[in-house]
Amino acid sequence: MRFLIAAALFVVSVFTLLFGLAERTIWAPPANFTESIEIKSSKPLAIVPAETLAKHPGNPFVQARGSKPIFIASGRESDIRAWVGVSEYETIQFAEKGKKLENVSSLGAKNLENPIGSDLWRSETKANSFGSLQISRSEEGAALIASDGVKPLPSEIAIVWPIAHDLTRSNVLLIAGSVLLAAAFVMNYLAYRHMRKSRGPRRRTPTPPKPPRYKVKRNKANAPVRGRRSARRAFISIPLAISLLSFGAGCSSPTQVAPSPSPSISAIDVPPVALNDDQVDKILLDVEKIAADADLVNDKKILVSRFAGPALAQRSANYILRTRSASVAKLPKIVSKPITFSLPAATDTWPRSLMVVTDEAGDEALPQILVFEQATPRSKYMLWYNIRLMPGAKIPEVPASENGAIPVDIKSLFLKLAPEDIASAYGDVLNRGASSLSYGLFDLAKDEFFKQVSESQKSQVANLKTGTIKFTHTLGNKNVISLSTTKAGALVAVYMTDTYIIKPKKRGSAVAVSGQEKVLLGADGSTRGVRSVYGDMMLFYVPALSDTAGIRLLGVTQGLVSVRSL
Repeated sequence: MRFLIAAALFVVSVFTLLFGLAERTIWAPPANFTESIEIKSSKPLAIVPAETLAKHPGNPFVQARGSKPIFIASGRESDIRAWVGVSEYETIQFAEKGKKLENVSSLGAKNLENPIGSDLWRSETKANSFGSLQISRSEEGAALIASDGVKPLPSEIAIVWPIAHDLTRSNVLLIAGSVLLAAAFVMNYLAYRHMRKSRGPRRRTPTPPKPPRYKVKRNKANAPVRGRRSARRAFISIPLAISLLSFGAGCSSPTQVAPSPSPSISAIDVPPVALNDDQVDKILLDVEKIAADADLVNDKKILVSRFAGPALAQRSANYILRTRSASVAKLPKIVSKPITFSLPAATDTWPRSLMVVTDEAGDEALPQILVFEQATPRSKYMLWYNIRLMPGAKIPEVPASENGAIPVDIKSLFLKLAPEDIASAYGDVLNRGASSLSYGLFDLAKDEFFKQVSESQKSQVANLKTGTIKFTHTLGNKNVISLSTTKAGALVAVYMTDTYIIKPKKRGSAVAVSGQEKVLLGADGSTRGVRSVYGDMMLFYVPALSDTAGIRLLGVTQGLVSVRSL
């Protein structure tokens, strides 16, 4: 009996191992699904939509082959289409039957711009004859294919979906087969050992007498049941067998159909975040490099590819000062890491904005907030503001970077003060103090900038005996950038210009200047008077209209912009 059990275990183990190996070899699915198409179009751009990439599960590779330069980029499909705009392009999609790829032409204007390096791309690759890029299908992931944006497309495009073969069943079969094979050997050994022990001399014993046979009489009760009773029992046995088969089938893993999530109101209404973390890192690294290169040679021409508005104006003025005087210090460096705060806009339109706080190494350096704006899909994120945060400044609670913040209109009536009016209101408070109508709107208890500027103005008025001085604080640039906070407030980056006009009281007397004003003016003073303009890049927290808190100044960077004689 033990030998029979061992033989049965051996047979079962062999079949189990064979099934496990077959799962990995002859029954294994192909390594990938590949769909390719030859391109004979002269158009320079091709879009592979998210719907095409979703034909099979997983994150596919988009490949292109040809003799021309090859460029492949991944990004949100809506962003890719926004970049393409009115240019002519091809759409790579499946035919109506869904079996083969086809290219559908879209008419448009000639494209004259190279897509390489756009801030909209999540990832990109460049190659000479063959290019391949894996596309993440999350968040409407799609692909853009080009050569250089002007030349025709590569001659062949392919989409490859890697197949992740589940080896769980194969592993279970191989392990079970190995265990059964080991059990068969153990049982065979035990049977052989038992057989050896049971051997020995055996004598033939006399046969016992046979007892009288007992013949059972035929009884109708023991006869096979026929007729309706037989049918009833057969009828009962059929569902019993079916239930046993159903129970056996139920032991296998049931197919679970995941219900399609119903779209919620928030999922429909809330726009997607414009940038992910990798895109933010790429932008910051580029800005850091450009600023470092420009600072090294004091050349503002290097800045224009990434700097705009107040950030460009202040750095350009600093370069002029440094070329005229070696004693003028450099402006604080633009650093890309570490990032302590990142807040991209949640929007699918333009312009788009981004606020990032980075912290320069060293105990004396203060964190800086970099404020960017992308005007159009094809333009770069330009640095408009680089603002040093004030000591002890606390940024209010904001949405997570993966969700983004809703842009706030500069004329918003839902805030304590419309963003476009903050500069003039704060300037009025600087000039008039508590007598200003806007004084109660601001939280000035810990505002060191307000204290220093207002006291300096009072001191200059009191000490200036031979001349008159006039202070004017106004909005220096209409591009006010605002992003919402979690409590319906807003972070507002604004540029305020401080204009100081000094005139002599008596004819023949002069107004003297010193320091950077003297360097920029190129003279010791002027008999007609001097007009000096300082620029203040400022970051405010503006609470909601219903909030009892006041508007707080979180950071400011001040620099001399211009000096001229009247």
